[in-house]
Amino acid sequence: MGAERRPPDVVGYTLDDARRVLAAAGWPLAEIVETRPPRRTLQGPQRVVRQRLGAGDRVLLVVCGERSERSEQDGHRERAGAPRT
Repeated sequence: MGAERRPPDVVGYTLDDARRVLAAAGWPLAEIVETRPPRRTLQGPQRVVRQRLGAGDRVLLVVCGERSERSEQDGHRERAGAPRT
């Protein structure tokens, strides 16, 4: 019985790093899908939150932004000395 060939685990990597690691290991990408919470836009960098092996030994990545627009606004307020609301 032969060992099953598996792509490197890139969950948690930034999208750019995941692409580099998979390409270096010889794994083509099938698709990159973005996910986000309803009614909120997320800012980069995008990180891989799920990885699946698709047809033809191609890798499917699900990515999500790391920060919300609101957290960006809150960070600017805190740095300016304004209280959080």
